Amino acid sequence: MGSPFISVRGRVILNAEALNMTESVGNYVKHRRVPVVVRRGGEYLTLFVPAISGESIAHGYQALLAKEALARGLNVCDLCSKGIFLKSSNDRILAKSFEAHFKRLGKKPEDIKDAYELEKFIITGCVVEDVGGFLFAPAGGGKRKVGVNQAKRTSNFYTGYMIPVAEALENAVIEPQLHSRYALGTEFVERGEGGERAQGQMIYYVEIASAPYVFSLDIDTKYIGRITFDTAHAGELVVSKEERKERIAAALEAMRKLVLELGFGAKKTRFLPTIEWESLAIAVSDDVWTVPTPFTADYIERAKKKLNAVSEGTKLYTYTKGGEETIEEVLDKAIEDALNRA
Repeated sequence: MGSPFISVRGRVILNAEALNMTESVGNYVKHRRVPVVVRRGGEYLTLFVPAISGESIAHGYQALLAKEALARGLNVCDLCSKGIFLKSSNDRILAKSFEAHFKRLGKKPEDIKDAYELEKFIITGCVVEDVGGFLFAPAGGGKRKVGVNQAKRTSNFYTGYMIPVAEALENAVIEPQLHSRYALGTEFVERGEGGERAQGQMIYYVEIASAPYVFSLDIDTKYIGRITFDTAHAGELVVSKEERKERIAAALEAMRKLVLELGFGAKKTRFLPTIEWESLAIAVSDDVWTVPTPFTADYIERAKKKLNAVSEGTKLYTYTKGGEETIEEVLDKAIEDALNRA
């Protein structure tokens, strides 16, 4: 029973996107920005550029994972199944999320006496919290005399900010777009003092961005279905070998849908961006082996050089626009390889 490590890196052009917004100031909604440091002409330059946060990507991935796990008949807690990722953060959320699982096992929340039993209970009851981790930090913390003081499970997948590629940093654009809604001709327009009709128009601005972005996602299957927090039981498998493989398959299928459908981000109902993948590299390894950053255009070549120097049983699958294989074919081959190793 293997534990493949899957590393995904790529470059994708997103035009007219509003996938990750921050605060609104009055009628103005701002796109997320981050500082990026680059070297230009022998000096370091800091630029503020549009970005999409790793939290946004992680939310989208876990929503896809929950849907895929349920379709395969795997356990997903009540809140995660609804896309609410509060992740067993306290007693009330634990009881609410796992009400059905407690009934299946004939247990009550107060029956869980230590961190080992808690992690085992959550892993078996929810694929999303197994793969994506959780932090149980109840009120009272270390002062509690009964029950679990705290427990933590680190996520088995990793992602980060999408930022513009190195060549496009100075050319990445954030532009506010003017929009308006009308109420003229309806009874919802309030009259001003003296009876005159008030203006029935609402004006607002939404910042949109366009840039070629980097994309990154790693999945480490080593601890899927296994205990991690209690050192006395670390690595112990608490689901069957067959279910562990099915959970890995669900995690990989969610990865496929995340890449193909860009299954994350906000404001898609009216700001659906145009999407075009320029390139993608997927490494399937027997141990940790990550594809170099796609921040610079030579990342696939650097990945091949790294592979020659450090193997870890790695097989590299690559897609480039205009190449012989489609992005779907590359994903299929990588996922098949990973499942054969699981």
